[in-house]
Amino acid sequence: MIRVGFFGADEFSAGCLKAILPLRFHTPKIISHLDVITRSPKLTGRGLQHLNEFPVAKFASANNVNVLRAEKNVDFGNLPDYDLCIAVSYGKLIPSSFLRSLPYGGLNVHPSLLSQYCGAAPLQRALLNQDDVTGVTVQTLHPTEFDRGAILARDSYKIKPSETYRSLAEELSRRGGKLLYDILLNRMYDCNIPGYITLPPVLPLSYAKKVQPSERQINWSQYDTFKIVRNFNTLGQLYTFKRYKSRKSRNGELKLRRVVLDDIREANGYSFSAGSIPGSFIVDPANKQRLLIKTIDGNVSAGIIKVESLGSVSGDRMSNPTKKMFGGIYDNVFVSDK
Repeated sequence: MIRVGFFGADEFSAGCLKAILPLRFHTPKIISHLDVITRSPKLTGRGLQHLNEFPVAKFASANNVNVLRAEKNVDFGNLPDYDLCIAVSYGKLIPSSFLRSLPYGGLNVHPSLLSQYCGAAPLQRALLNQDDVTGVTVQTLHPTEFDRGAILARDSYKIKPSETYRSLAEELSRRGGKLLYDILLNRMYDCNIPGYITLPPVLPLSYAKKVQPSERQINWSQYDTFKIVRNFNTLGQLYTFKRYKSRKSRNGELKLRRVVLDDIREANGYSFSAGSIPGSFIVDPANKQRLLIKTIDGNVSAGIIKVESLGSVSGDRMSNPTKKMFGGIYDNVFVSDK
């Protein structure tokens, strides 16, 4: 049996932890001791009044698994002795000195088919790039770099057209947990056992850079309906702009007011009037609370509309604005600032 330190943070890591719990508490009992190590919870919200605990810590506590904290490199020296560590979406590089102290080093579950999408946002990049296939990889932990370990196992997955960030994360967490379970059960982490193998990369090296706030903006002249809905399903709220005239404007100068759109769906079946351009909007004929917006190949509908300086408005109010809302600019067209 082995002593395991499991490093994690989010729901993805909690799903992988769930998969290996039977090896700690049931037969066959492969893990003699299991700790979950995560970072300290942060104060969030207005006035920093709410302590926001990491999902993996909540799951561990609910399942009688001890939770420890490690923020700085010095904290790793105070951890118990382990045979193996597992890092899943931990968010920090495990120190090489700590890895060297472990008889079997470390494992990592990464939600991509490495070497594709190394880095911080593999799930988002697979969805935003409209890939047909992605997957999950279990690799060894490299002592000095992220996502440069030896590949021990992988599983590919065909992305559904309706896929969301949450559904993809849950599916790959389940699959990654299954791979991790099998590796622990069969001692595939031990390079000294007969039959130990590593796998070559199946895709070229690429980097999944962190999503930038500007990627949430809708470019109406370029984005089709599928891309807008996929971006919403991946990133959550998207934003656009509406032209308006400020009271302080001189010479009729127009400015842009930011509009946040939420609950975005495909809404084909309605034809805008001739001459309407992508970004044109009207109240949704099926629901006055929603807004129907023309795309380059169809329509989308938004159920929640938040206008800068004005707050939440209904689709009906957005389509029939008062002069105060946009300074008498009634063109009913969203635009980009790009």
